[in-house]
Amino acid sequence: MIRNIQEIEDDISLSKRIIETVLCNDPDVIEVLDNPELDPKVPEEYFLTNIFPFIRVPGTQDVSKNFICYSIDDMSPNEYNDRIKQQYIQFTVFVHKDLTKTKYGVTRHDLLGYLIRDLFNRSHLFGHELKLISNRESVTDTDYCTRTLRFQLMTPEVAQDGLFDNRYERFSLNAHDKRIVRECLK
Repeated sequence: MIRNIQEIEDDISLSKRIIETVLCNDPDVIEVLDNPELDPKVPEEYFLTNIFPFIRVPGTQDVSKNFICYSIDDMSPNEYNDRIKQQYIQFTVFVHKDLTKTKYGVTRHDLLGYLIRDLFNRSHLFGHELKLISNRESVTDTDYCTRTLRFQLMTPEVAQDGLFDNRYERFSLNAHDKRIVRECLK
């Protein structure tokens, strides 16, 4: 591969790493996820076990678990300003019906939803203010209840005009007929 994958300059990948770090390093989130198989003193074990950087709908399982899943969607630039793009960050909490009760008097999916809202709403973790735009409760089937929180992030659109921006391609302008000539670098 010619790209250095360890140094991806992609805002979605970077944002997902930020979310992972915030969720895994919050002791309240780790406690409320309530996974007796994992050591809360090693919160990175929760990543890809109870915390997923994609929406994962739980299937039939032998062990009841709780999950926080998140995804990021890039939307086209703002209709009034093409230099601003909208991103939506969605968190979906899945709680098994046998694990909804907590010692705090709040159901687990609502408590995890509160913690996510507390960590991310109106934060500037991504360089611009993240704003909660929806917070919905639902179910997936007879075993899991959910809470889905959707946040909106307005960020500057990175110039993607193609000329000289892609380090793996070379562009030149043919002065005679004003065509762009593109060649791949090897």
